[in-house]
Amino acid sequence: MVTATKCLELSLPAIPSSVRVARAAVAESVAPFASAELADDIRLCVSEAVTNAIRHAYRPADNGEVELLVVRLDNELRVVVRDEGHGMQKPHEGQPAGGFGLLIIGRVAPRHAVHTGDDGTTVSMSFDLGPSWPL
Repeated sequence: MVTATKCLELSLPAIPSSVRVARAAVAESVAPFASAELADDIRLCVSEAVTNAIRHAYRPADNGEVELLVVRLDNELRVVVRDEGHGMQKPHEGQPAGGFGLLIIGRVAPRHAVHTGDDGTTVSMSFDLGPSWPL
């Protein structure tokens, strides 16, 4: 049986200063059981996912939120970043394709998924703690 323990649940305004807040909160929440290297990887992925939500989910007049959830499932950490915005849109002709956020997440997070729809975008990332970390 898998034991799930919520480590962090946070809702932040979709503004640039929330990236720093999200990074600090996730680092603090995983510190008791994640190595420094793993905590850095998780912080990087959270930074990219939250930045994407802030940049792409909402129109300038919207007052959107970005939700962050960290759950420990035995020897795995699951991190979810979610918004209720308009979803990721393909760039229009002549517009740049965007940054490297999802590519970075794809390289750093062992398992990840992105779901975008009418109700927003959810980025789920899973990180292995390894068998040596106590429950």
